[in-house]
Amino acid sequence: MIYGVSTHVVARENLTGDHLDRIAAAGFDTVELFANSHQIDFDNPGALRDITGAIDRNRLFVNSVHAPFYASLEELYKGHFLDISSTDEDLRALSVSEIIKSFILASYVNVDYFVLHFPGTENRDALMKSIDELHSVSEQIRTKLSFENVPGPDTGVSDIVKFLDENQIPFGVCFDIGHSHLAGRVLKDIEEYAVHFYTAHIHDNDGIHDIHQLPFDGTIPWTEVMAAFRKADYKWGFMLEIKRPENVPLNSSLAQMNHIIPQLESLSKKAVL
Repeated sequence: MIYGVSTHVVARENLTGDHLDRIAAAGFDTVELFANSHQIDFDNPGALRDITGAIDRNRLFVNSVHAPFYASLEELYKGHFLDISSTDEDLRALSVSEIIKSFILASYVNVDYFVLHFPGTENRDALMKSIDELHSVSEQIRTKLSFENVPGPDTGVSDIVKFLDENQIPFGVCFDIGHSHLAGRVLKDIEEYAVHFYTAHIHDNDGIHDIHQLPFDGTIPWTEVMAAFRKADYKWGFMLEIKRPENVPLNSSLAQMNHIIPQLESLSKKAVL
């Protein structure tokens, strides 16, 4: 298993090389870059060089980039999100443009996967138009795209796999375990669909609220989960996507996350198949 940390842990801050230095110093060698535009300024070459310089000097592996899903913190606070399936052409085009901006990271560092929130298929024509545009660019930069399951009635893992299969779309799934837990499908999703997983977001919750806790702090059955991953022979990314409480220093949060990895590994090794 490839264990890493998402820069979601500093999601409300501008990402800097110092953040990545501290992630590496905490013992991580793999990251997912959380790439909403307020965190990474794609129009600022100096900021990009600062980030990618830290990746290079720390020999960090960029497992994935979480593509933007809101245009700014102001828009997020208003509850306004990007939507590549919007029937409002201005919003759809803006959403595609913001995601394509993030693709520039692949010209600075090697990126295995870009992760997009799955919007559901209610507006299929708009979604297919966006997919065609995004896939065309992703092929040029030789990276793979994956849809993440998100909370909602038509946006689960099974909905993604059905949509991709029916339309022969060469995307994978970014399995978000916390979102799957909210849908009451964690074990079923792993057992039935792990073959489609490119990477995974790992966090915990109470089964009701999407609170991105540390594993073992919520109600996800981690013993059964790790056994299911092992049975599925899943060997790819486990990106810890944790919401850091405001009163917890970054170094403390990173230390807590790093402490979790041996516990997850131990459960995997003890799993009875």
